[in-house]
Amino acid sequence: MPTAVIVDDSPLIRIQVRQVLTRMGCTIVAEAATGDEVRALYEQHRPDLITLDIVMPGKDGVTAAVELLRDYPGARIVMCTSLTTRDKILACQRAGVAHYLLKPFDANRAEQVFRFALERKPEAAARSAP
Repeated sequence: MPTAVIVDDSPLIRIQVRQVLTRMGCTIVAEAATGDEVRALYEQHRPDLITLDIVMPGKDGVTAAVELLRDYPGARIVMCTSLTTRDKILACQRAGVAHYLLKPFDANRAEQVFRFALERKPEAAARSAP
């Protein structure tokens, strides 16, 4: 059964994402409201998937994704955002994020994106830092 961490400053979005992932059979191992928590949660739980908002208090999702993928290139991240700002999307792509979900989202579309991300083989998993 796949595991997931949900990171979004909106409690409503966390609930919606949790519902979709749970319906898919994922176990939610942790939730957070800021990008400051991403690395510690990843290291503690080593989830199969992380959903990550771009705009949050503290460390934004772009910075959190860049830092996480630098040290754990096999991490699977889906950026969930209402922003379509090209520079933010490009920064995530350069870091290695390949999956995006625009808010507000349709539950069926979200499930497709999450399934696609989970099916991706983690690159360089053997090189991941301890």
